[in-house]
Formats: sequence, C-alpha cells, structure tokens
Amino acid sequence: MCSINGGEPRYKFPAGFRKPLELFNLHRVGDDGSVVVVEGFFDRMKVVQAGYPCVALMGCTMSQAQEKLLAQHFGQAVLMLDGDDAGRGATEEIAEGLQRIVYPVKTVDLPDGVQPDRLSSEEIQNILRPIV
Repeated sequence: MCSINGGEPRYKFPAGFRKPLELFNLHRVGDDGSVVVVEGFFDRMKVVQAGYPCVALMGCTMSQAQEKLLAQHFGQAVLMLDGDDAGRGATEEIAEGLQRIVYPVKTVDLPDGVQPDRLSSEEIQNILRPIV
C-alpha cells in the first residue's frame, strides 16, 4: 500500500530526504546478478531473512534515478510488490519503465491482500525459488 487513510503518505521522511534518489539497503546488497525489489522496510527484512538480496522502494513508485541505480548494480530485478491494487498497478508501471531501459525484469503476483512482510521465509522461498 502506498498510502493510508485515503491518501495520507504511508511513510514520513525527514525534511530534505530525497526518496526518489535512494533504494533502501542498496549499500548492503553486493552487486549481484539479481535483486528482489519490494515496497517497504519490513518487506525487505523478510525477503533478506529468506535468503535473497533485496532493496525497498519506500513506497510503490520508482523514479528514473532508482531505475538507473538498479541497472548499475544488478543484471536483473524481481518485482515483489504488495498484493493489492496499488502494488499491482505499480508492478506493471515499474516493469514497463525498467524494460524501456533494456533491463530484464521478472514479476511476482502475490494473492489479494498479501504483503511480503506477512509471509514466512519458507513461503517467500517457494515463491522466489523458481524465479530468481
């Protein structure tokens, strides 16, 4: 979910923080062949606990600067956004944007209402193993 309470931002960042220029946890993920991209901080933690390199968008949009960061550091992205309308719409939009810069993208379609941070490590592994 990108927002709560009918449009109020889900995350509050300090003044001057430029979210469109950052991917949460990029500095801890080595340049690898593939990375999982999720919406939130806790989603990222659960995916990493399941054994996969992961960064978070800190929302459900991706800027051109974030696209470039992915392309500079990884050979492929796996989008695993929330299983809601906002997550599905964002997955489609982000995949199209990444493919425009000739970047390989795979997507995960989570069931309705499912967020990565609510899945067990085993469930995440079962979802990602055939894809990553």
